[in-house]
Amino acid sequence: MSKIINLNGNAVELSKLKSVSVNEYYDVEPKTNQVKIEFKSRKEYVFNRGTEEWESEIFNDVLLVDYPDGQIAIENYLQIMELWEEALQEKA
Repeated sequence: MSKIINLNGNAVELSKLKSVSVNEYYDVEPKTNQVKIEFKSRKEYVFNRGTEEWESEIFNDVLLVDYPDGQIAIENYLQIMELWEEALQEKA
């Protein structure tokens, strides 16, 4: 069974994660109060009205989770990494 966590109201399935990052440089964009979560690529079939055929497309979803300040973002990033590592070890 895959583990699902709640990130500020967003349900995230840990088995679908590709990467998690946070900007620790306070004077560089993107914002320092965001945790960026990238998900594994997924393939879906989409109907193309122009050709009237189904085509496969690959989607690379990203979730940006805002926090009140950079320190809280870093703390939550570390917690996510810990949970993700535990989930990966349970899977192995």
